[in-house]
Amino acid sequence: MTKVLAIVGAGPGLGASIAKRFAAGGWAVGLVARREEVVNACVSDLEPYGVRTHGLVADVVDASSVDASLDAIRDALGVPTAVVFNASLYQPEPALDLTPEKLMLGLNVHVLGALNTAQSAVRVLKLAERGVLVFTVNKLARDPAAGATAMSIGKGAQLNLALSLDQELGGTGIHVAIVTICGPIERGARFDPDRIAEVYWEIANQDPHRLQRDYVFDAE
Repeated sequence: MTKVLAIVGAGPGLGASIAKRFAAGGWAVGLVARREEVVNACVSDLEPYGVRTHGLVADVVDASSVDASLDAIRDALGVPTAVVFNASLYQPEPALDLTPEKLMLGLNVHVLGALNTAQSAVRVLKLAERGVLVFTVNKLARDPAAGATAMSIGKGAQLNLALSLDQELGGTGIHVAIVTICGPIERGARFDPDRIAEVYWEIANQDPHRLQRDYVFDAE
């Protein structure tokens, strides 16, 4: 049976690299992004691999939209083996310049979006009584920066959400993993997305009896 990857928050950077890595391994790939042109580009990138794909447009802040997308991926490709939450929003404002509206914008993407995806993914993964849910965070989740307060708060909260889910899902066959990326993602540089994608491949294919939950990619 073909394994299935679902990426919520797909894009031209890390999301595209993760999708290609799994497609190269023969997995079917479902892609969810907020903009249709992004979805179409990601799906086109996978054509050379000859795997089944399914792309959808959804806003992670809208729970019903996320539900519909993961249901469509399940119907088209099968119950996912792995679901990756990769949506992110960079905001450069320091704390004293941060407005309530901008703070809520970041929290909606990083926390509410992650929660919506987690709840929807677990609902679908329970159909197979197994699977892994992976959250992408960055160094700000553990080491906040004054110049990126909203993202520091959002990613820190997302990290705690993931840790809470890991406890809640213990013994269910559904596992949580966290990938912390400790630098700016840039092709050909230290934090090349193709290199980082190997971490997600390792998570999805690790021995279920020897699971590692917390991965820190520091490119050293």
